[in-house]
Amino acid sequence: MIQIQLRPEIEAQLAAAAARGIALETYVRAFVEERFSDQQTKKQPRLAVEAMLAFAGKHGLTHGGESLRDTVHEGHKY
Repeated sequence: MIQIQLRPEIEAQLAAAAARGIALETYVRAFVEERFSDQQTKKQPRLAVEAMLAFAGKHGLTHGGESLRDTVHEGHKY
């Protein structure tokens, strides 16, 4: 068994869920699973960008003599 201390407003939310007929275990499990799923989803794009930047840095990619980064930032001026 795990015991945790919760702020009163969190306890109130849990009590409201229980009053709606939602089992505490079900409510907490869904919340925890959703939070961990969100964290993994948010990491994926960042990891992809880091991999692309590492690849570009290793291979020195250019476009017409300019770095790809400079080319992209050039487009932001317009």
